[in-house]
Order: sequence, then structure tokens, then C-alpha cells
Amino acid sequence: MTAGSGAPPPGNDVAGEWTRDRILATAADWVWVPDDATEVRTDDYHLIAYPEWFSSGTQVAWCRSERPADTLVREVAGQVRRWGRDQVSWWLSSASRPADLESWLRTAGAALSETVEVLAYDLTGPLPDVGTVDVRCVPVDDARTLADAHLVAQEVWGGGQPPSEQVERELAGCALPIAERGEFRVVAYVGNEPAATGGCTLAGGVARLWGAATRPALRGGGAYRAVLLTRLAIARDHGATLGLVKGRVATSGPILRRAGFTAYGRERRYLLPV
Repeated sequence: MTAGSGAPPPGNDVAGEWTRDRILATAADWVWVPDDATEVRTDDYHLIAYPEWFSSGTQVAWCRSERPADTLVREVAGQVRRWGRDQVSWWLSSASRPADLESWLRTAGAALSETVEVLAYDLTGPLPDVGTVDVRCVPVDDARTLADAHLVAQEVWGGGQPPSEQVERELAGCALPIAERGEFRVVAYVGNEPAATGGCTLAGGVARLWGAATRPALRGGGAYRAVLLTRLAIARDHGATLGLVKGRVATSGPILRRAGFTAYGRERRYLLPV
């Protein structure tokens, strides 16, 4: 991992206790595994096969091993083929090991598919200034808002329509208090059109922001910024002291920086056909 431009020096604090090293460690260990995913977790790596309707596909969330890179890649590729899948993503950060894993993946035919910045915001002070936003943003708390959030996510990220049992589980979760379920989503509207959505998981004082997406035809109108501000406000009300997000370098990263987020490093995703 290479530090993003403007990254603070090691040991610099955000929100007092949140040192740079701790922020990066928290980001590196941030892995979401839904109940209906299949996974292989070893001392060397964490491999996840998300449900077919997810856009996430099959991923190595992290790899920290002293074994040879070629052995690890062949082992993972074999498991992915046994699952009947034909490609796997590898997420790499400064914590990834062995040291030659990235170069070996390139040699094996992997292509860089995404680069994200690890960005953090101190929630013990004022919320970020996202400028004037004339967009309505509400929590996802019923069938309509859930369907609207799915519509936005599917249009932006791809993937299929969630099965009915998944929708029922999500609706049941919406009925619980945020403090009990530990996560929430919001959806923003331009007029009556669902324009953007995003989620947040609350863990150890951290608001982990994920899944933010804005429909292409409705970009530039402040929907993404509304989703950002609403999630941070709700998270702070539930005790979060740090906002943490992995923003795409070419899209959300610049918006987050302008809002006051600090970049601490980068993670890269390589897509390997198997």
C-alpha cells in the first residue's frame, strides 16, 4: 500500500485515540460476510464467495502469510474453481504478505480493477460541511425505502435482484432499533426519484461507511453528499467517534476530501481469472 497524497505522518491522531496505525489496522480488518456467503478463513487469508446476486463476487479480503505467493494463489484459485466460479478479486494493502504477492498476481494475469483510499473523519467535532444540499435523505425503514435502495445499488453496482427471503430478513432488521442491529442504510431522493443510497455499520466507536452509490442520471445534484452527512449524523448520535470509509480514488475520494476527511493510505483490488 502506498500512502495517499497528504497522508498524515505515523502516530498522528484523529479523534484523540485514533492514531494512523490504528485507523489503517481497523480498515484492513474491515470485512463484511453476509449470512448466506461461503468462506474459507485460514491463518494466511480470508476467502469469501458472496451470493450469486451480489455484485461483490468472490474475494480474498486479506492475505497475510509467509508462504510463497504462487502457492497461495494456486490454492485460492483451486477453491474458487471448486465453487464453480471463474474469477477472484484480491484486496491488497500495506499489511498484505508475502511482499511479492502483488507482482506475482500481475504475472499470473491479474488486472488492477479498483483503487480506494482509506479516509477518516473525526466525529467528536462538528459534522462535515458538505455545502448546500437540497435533497431529502431518510433512513431505510420500510418496504418502499428498501426497494428504492436496492434499485439504486443494482443500477450502479450491478448484480441481481435479492431473493424474497433476503428482502424479508432486511425488512425484519429495519424494524429493530439501530443500536440493536448495529447497522443502517439511508436513501436520498431528488424530487420523488430515488437518487442515492449508502450504508453504515457501527463497530467499536467506528462508523464504517459502505455501499454509497448515486444513479448516473442524477449525479451532481448533492445526493451523495446528503447520504454522507445523514449517515455520519446518525452514527454520531449512536456513539461513533470516527467515520471510516474506503472511497474510490476517481469518484467519491475527492468529494470526501473536500468534506474534511483525511486520507491515510490506499487499498487495491486485483481481478484474477481462474
